[in-house]
Amino acid sequence: MNHFFEIFRATDEWGKVHVMSDSDNYYLTFGAGGQQSGMQINQPDRLLFQYTQAMMLSLLFTPKAESAILLGLGAGSIAKSLLLSDENITITGVELRQSVKEIAHQWFDLPKSERLQIEIGDAFAFIKHTQQRCDLLFVDLYLDNGVQDSLASRKFISQCYKALNADGTLILNLWDEGKGYLPFDLDFLEQTFTSQSLQVVTDEGNIIVIIGKDFQADPHPRRLQGDAKKLGAKLDIPLQRLLNQLQVRN
Repeated sequence: MNHFFEIFRATDEWGKVHVMSDSDNYYLTFGAGGQQSGMQINQPDRLLFQYTQAMMLSLLFTPKAESAILLGLGAGSIAKSLLLSDENITITGVELRQSVKEIAHQWFDLPKSERLQIEIGDAFAFIKHTQQRCDLLFVDLYLDNGVQDSLASRKFISQCYKALNADGTLILNLWDEGKGYLPFDLDFLEQTFTSQSLQVVTDEGNIIVIIGKDFQADPHPRRLQGDAKKLGAKLDIPLQRLLNQLQVRN
């Protein structure tokens, strides 16, 4: 059984932020909530949690992506992997808390790069007002007790659709909060994108949803195994296995 100990703590207007460790990994936690992000100390660029690894499947469906928006930066795990995946991609990360940004740089090896711009502010306000368009839009927004209510709104889905380029892809990290159903309107999501969504359920219980403006959900994504092997090797994650778990929503 792992023994966790605190190595850093910050407090801001939103509450406490902790950096915990079990000697092998660092974890970002908020208040009494669970682990929000993690990093293997001796492999800081490798995605630790399976749900973050699964979110990188989106790159297989948008191989020419040049821009990404991350709603919910956290410790910067996804941002680091995107920077590593393609030297030309530019990223805008939106994070509510300045303290989280500082912790990501100090404890989780998030680089200060010309290709990474970090906006401090509310992600829902950002996506509502932004004129920026992107090829990849990652949504990873949670409170201590689960998904934020605003995430489930039809208005938010429409705003995400608007923020994507013509061939853009939306990636959602969802959780059923132990209720046995998703507090999210997947029917409206698919109506908006005029496409079926792809889903994978991770070991942590997260449901990763991938849907694009310009691709039809492929019930046989194994045709992408070669690309998955190549990208998986580059990022040191089991993308081939995760690709085999990907399903078209019925």
